[in-house]
Amino acid sequence: MRIKLSLFIILILLISCSKSNTYKEFNDLTFEDFKLKKTLTGNIDSLIMRPSSLKVIDSLLIVVEPSMNRLFSIFNLKSNKLVGKRIDKGQGPKDMIMPKIISYNDSIIKIIDMATFTIFEYDKDSFINIEDPTPINRVRLESPIFVDAEILGNNIVGYFDDNQYQLKISDIEGRDINHIAEYPPINIPLTNIEKKETFYMSFATNGVDKIAICYYMTDLIEIYNIDGNLEKRLYGPEQFVSIAKSNINAENIILTSQKDQRRDAFFAPEGSENMFFTLFNGGFLSDPNHSSSCKLLFSLSWNGEPQAIYTLDDPIFSFTIDSNNKKIYGISNTPEYHIVEYKLD
Repeated sequence: MRIKLSLFIILILLISCSKSNTYKEFNDLTFEDFKLKKTLTGNIDSLIMRPSSLKVIDSLLIVVEPSMNRLFSIFNLKSNKLVGKRIDKGQGPKDMIMPKIISYNDSIIKIIDMATFTIFEYDKDSFINIEDPTPINRVRLESPIFVDAEILGNNIVGYFDDNQYQLKISDIEGRDINHIAEYPPINIPLTNIEKKETFYMSFATNGVDKIAICYYMTDLIEIYNIDGNLEKRLYGPEQFVSIAKSNINAENIILTSQKDQRRDAFFAPEGSENMFFTLFNGGFLSDPNHSSSCKLLFSLSWNGEPQAIYTLDDPIFSFTIDSNNKKIYGISNTPEYHIVEYKLD
């Protein structure tokens, strides 16, 4: 049968690999390396929401709900009362579709709309207190980014689709200025599509000069500096990788996965000034009780030194850090969506 160029069967075979045939260079990361191990009991909020992300600003919790007509809900953490809802979902000049708060200070809040690659800058007081705030500045990035974006110094760093590099840095005017973070050097030959599937990731920054990349299908963490230089690669605590392999045939495009060998690794890293946090799963997709929510939360310094492992009584799949009060606020969907507060001390 003649192969039609527009039609392929791509079978993604996910193969668990041992330490001996994976990465060329890394530092071991084990459970025993962490200085503190602590079980946390969550305080469950009764809010009925389906948030995608959270952000604590001063004494306020800002909840992002992309499925709602008003995208931001602002709650006072002291009174647990709704302050108000902000920003319509849509394509108007003041609207957004897939927003994420990427930075704030005493006077400014910056939000990126991942659907339009546009950064909106607001006066902080106006955004919090005015029902329909007007951005004081808007910048559209020169080229698209996907999945996630963060502030790094005076620049924006985001994931982009490339066969060599994983992250793109843009300046405050939206211009592309650098591509960094090559795919990890693995001892198994991979096509470009296999490489992108195997090393699906998310990342966090300290807002100044450090980036931590945490991978979803391999328990690998990489720390880069602002110049794009790799400072540390950590492999563990269980040292596994689910390799995506493709088989090409004619006829159709079909994506499947061999779930009995696929494992989930790190999820939803978040950065603070002195350290970063990431959820760890470790579960097999073939487990009938498997969930993407995680019971383990790791903290590491920006030098890659393991700090603490927190065991969460209410698993979460995303969270934000309240550094001033040493708390995290997580999103759980077990058994239904809700927000849970954990005190780290």
